[in-house]
Amino acid sequence: MMFFSLLLNTLLFFVVLNISYLRQKRRDPDYPDKPFSKLVLFPLALGIVFTLIVDVFKIFFIYQMVLFGLAALFLYWVFYFFNRKSS
Repeated sequence: MMFFSLLLNTLLFFVVLNISYLRQKRRDPDYPDKPFSKLVLFPLALGIVFTLIVDVFKIFFIYQMVLFGLAALFLYWVFYFFNRKSS
């Protein structure tokens, strides 16, 4: 899933950052070439960084849900234990 997300994000950044250049190049073949670093490497770097940030947030969310579940189970056990002992 991460590789699909990386591919999709990179493709999206490539299209967004290069759509005007590609249109201009198609209309005028003599239009100057865009450097490789701006054409490919910059959208690739943005796609990688965005994918890593999103995946880290997903991991933090799952970690927080696990902690919440453990705390809820602990509190349920504590109140169940004390409620049963007082009855």
